Amino acid sequence: MTLDVQEGGWSAASEAESPFAESFSPAPNGQPAPIGFAPWTQNMAPFETATEEGEAESDRERLLAEAFSELRDEGFDEALVSLAEETEQAVAERFTDESGSSATERERFAETQLAAVRYEAQRYLESLEAGLTGQSLEVLNAEQLDEVLERLDPTSGELTPAGEEFIGALVRKAKSAVKFVTKSVGKVAGTLLGPVLNKLKGLINPLLKRVLSMAIGRLPAPLQGPARTLASRIKLEAEDSEGADEGEMSPSNLTDLEGVAESFDAALAEAMAAGPDTELDMESFGPETGESVETRQLETLAEARGALLDQLQNAADEEDMAPAIEQFVPALIGALRLGVRLVGRPKVVGFLAKYLAQLIRKWVGPQLAQPLSNAIVDTGLRLVTLESAEAGAEREDEAGVQALVSVVEDTVRRLAENEDYIFEDEGLMQGAAAEAFAEAVATHFPARFVRPNLNQAPSLGGTFVTRRARSLRPYSKYSRVPEIEVTEQVADALPAFGGATLGAVLRAAGVRFPVRARLHIYQAAVGSTLPRMIRADRGRGRGYVPTTLVQPLTRAAAGILLREPRLGVDVPPSFMRSPHRIAAGQRFYRLEASGPSAAGLQGELPANPAQAARLGPSRFWSRINRRGGHVTLGFYLSETDTQQIAGAIREGRGGASLLKALTTLFARRGQAPVGVTREDHEELEDFARPVLAGVKRRLLGRLRRWVLPALAAWARDNAEAFSRAAAHPSAGVTIRVRVAVPGLGALAGGAATLLGGGALRAAPPMTITVKPGGGR
Repeated sequence: MTLDVQEGGWSAASEAESPFAESFSPAPNGQPAPIGFAPWTQNMAPFETATEEGEAESDRERLLAEAFSELRDEGFDEALVSLAEETEQAVAERFTDESGSSATERERFAETQLAAVRYEAQRYLESLEAGLTGQSLEVLNAEQLDEVLERLDPTSGELTPAGEEFIGALVRKAKSAVKFVTKSVGKVAGTLLGPVLNKLKGLINPLLKRVLSMAIGRLPAPLQGPARTLASRIKLEAEDSEGADEGEMSPSNLTDLEGVAESFDAALAEAMAAGPDTELDMESFGPETGESVETRQLETLAEARGALLDQLQNAADEEDMAPAIEQFVPALIGALRLGVRLVGRPKVVGFLAKYLAQLIRKWVGPQLAQPLSNAIVDTGLRLVTLESAEAGAEREDEAGVQALVSVVEDTVRRLAENEDYIFEDEGLMQGAAAEAFAEAVATHFPARFVRPNLNQAPSLGGTFVTRRARSLRPYSKYSRVPEIEVTEQVADALPAFGGATLGAVLRAAGVRFPVRARLHIYQAAVGSTLPRMIRADRGRGRGYVPTTLVQPLTRAAAGILLREPRLGVDVPPSFMRSPHRIAAGQRFYRLEASGPSAAGLQGELPANPAQAARLGPSRFWSRINRRGGHVTLGFYLSETDTQQIAGAIREGRGGASLLKALTTLFARRGQAPVGVTREDHEELEDFARPVLAGVKRRLLGRLRRWVLPALAAWARDNAEAFSRAAAHPSAGVTIRVRVAVPGLGALAGGAATLLGGGALRAAPPMTITVKPGGGR
């Protein structure tokens, strides 16, 4: 197939193999009209913060990094996500659509849902500030300070479960800030605590505004001004234009709530590290009124997608759809983080419009689209439709049109994932477009229309069908739902989010092996979130399915579960760390089983997002803090494992049971990403070739030699402390080991000390603590 497009002296020709089983000859082209789309960038450029090479870090920079490290709390991130999920669920139950006509009403309703949380948060912080005023906190020891702070804990209010969880996480964060300021060298608590708590109060409104934005399908805007400068200084964010964090895939949403939580901590850390005479910028996280803290790319994209669907639905047979596609593409690339690579390239957009219009022309029009719709229905669309009350409103005869729009959208997204140099060369760009189109067709077209070598799962014979195509957060579901058996050995071999395994997830949910289950498969689109995807798929009134029970379908997972590895999608590590940060085009699976052995997979428990933490699996994490010169190892034991160990303690054999659980998690550390505080990201990346891998192996080996004996002694002597933590209402228990590593700072400059091994021989000082719940 030859394609030749000319516009203003620019021409391109490509010999590309059609992905379809039957070849066809495209109709002649017309001339594309130039489009007006201004260059767009997601982030404001940071102010200059670099110092002269070799210049020593200032005390304030060190203090800033330490303050940020103290504030980071996985439990707060989870509470923020739960609050957004709960708010979004309430909005979805009240409003049946996400159209622009209901935007104001949805926003008002969400604001009402969050009003009580805002009031309780402000009331606690005001009472905390009043209670600490005039007290000489710096003379108190740690136990005395804890007693003072606990006396100021808020009383239980009339809050939703997620609201209570959020207030509890906020209390922990406020206490961390107070303790850090009180005990920091050179700090006078009486003069600095007031500004710090005022800053914390000032951050609540913009934080909740961002929660509201996410709940109604809008996106929090990137940091502006001083907050962006701060993030750059502590290397909180990688350069988005380079795609350093996501690799070559675009996140499904430009901003995620975990990133918002990190930005919140960065803004608070700035106040904690400031001197008594430093003037704080109270709007570094966003104006208190909440203005200009959200973007509406998803609303724009939903409108553009709906317009393209209507135009295709009303088109005549083989009508040229290039103008319609050319209007749709800018809205799509505006909602893609990697779409910046196509912005400001009207010739590329014009080429794409004509290229795609020619390739899909064979199925445009009422007579031509109907056979495609019938074929999609035959792959299992009726089963997918019957399983979802919301999706059932979509007509089967529109399946072909929706497939065409999905192919266009996936092709543009895949093409945008290429590096800039691809678009500078006509041959490379057209080759990449052909490859992206072939993969999109293989995803959304029935197998009989696709070349055999492109079929993703020949043994299943299904296809991905787009659901809620006109909404802000569409998704695709595979039209076949195979039934499989999962043994304990298979489950333990499958990776899950956060470095856990499917086996750990299922055991935490109370599943007994082996288990037979139906496998639901999904693909995220631009705007998708896992909670909304699963809730829309199941329909109303069918119980809440926690995101812990939805796992990434990698190629390895698809090969093990279905013997169809091409049905899976491999993604960069950043999209494997959390179910709250996913990529457009990433695939997932959910197991649905019946019977007493799989009660935890039926989705009726827990009743809401805040209770979902009780199904979280046991996991191990680690964090290297070069500036602080220490490594922190975290062992989170799920509620199921915690209660089993607590029962063993009551029977007099708890020490051995606890130690076994900890050593098992540490042995599986290779399955979990080793966390590095963001301020160390750049140095370690530069150091990674080839020295870092050797240093990491050596350091982990030393940590094992130091930590395991210490954990054995701790487990024998601290059964009572573990039991107290296990009795707390919070789900699970976290044991944290903090190891001071001499010479860790050498990681920035060649790691000579660590490589020499002198600093790694003697066991260094370490502390072991236990606390209820999760968090880092």
